[in-house]
Amino acid sequence: MPLTSIPDEFKRTVCACQQCTACCKRQPGPLAPGDFERIQAHLGASDDEMRKLFVASPGSMVKDSLGDVFRVGTITPRYRKGRCVFLNEQDRCEIHAVAPFGCAYFDTHMGWMRGQQLSSWLAGEQHKSEAYKQLRDTLPYTNHHKPNRYTL
Repeated sequence: MPLTSIPDEFKRTVCACQQCTACCKRQPGPLAPGDFERIQAHLGASDDEMRKLFVASPGSMVKDSLGDVFRVGTITPRYRKGRCVFLNEQDRCEIHAVAPFGCAYFDTHMGWMRGQQLSSWLAGEQHKSEAYKQLRDTLPYTNHHKPNRYTL
């Protein structure tokens, strides 16, 4: 799957405070197309090893410009022992340099509008990538999902 070209105006977060790492303990961030391969290259892991680290998630509810609401399924790091599989016991991300887009570009201190902009872009990239959907179909389905109510 080709690496998604992330817009220049999107900047990686540098925050690793307790509020931000608390997200790693609730719901690991979703991958953008190309993140899986980038993380795999960083880890030097086989396809089988990688499939043990990630799961298919129901994903996000999205409203398009016509007002139609649909779900965009995602890929997320596995959740084990109350935390993301990549978050170590010292609450440090072991793959921070290549963290998934949903981790690397979001933090708890950003404003709602910025979060919406990033979320909309990510959902669009996930939705249009056939390779992402095909990879997602090969992964086990998560048993850790806490859906939030979607309000129109």
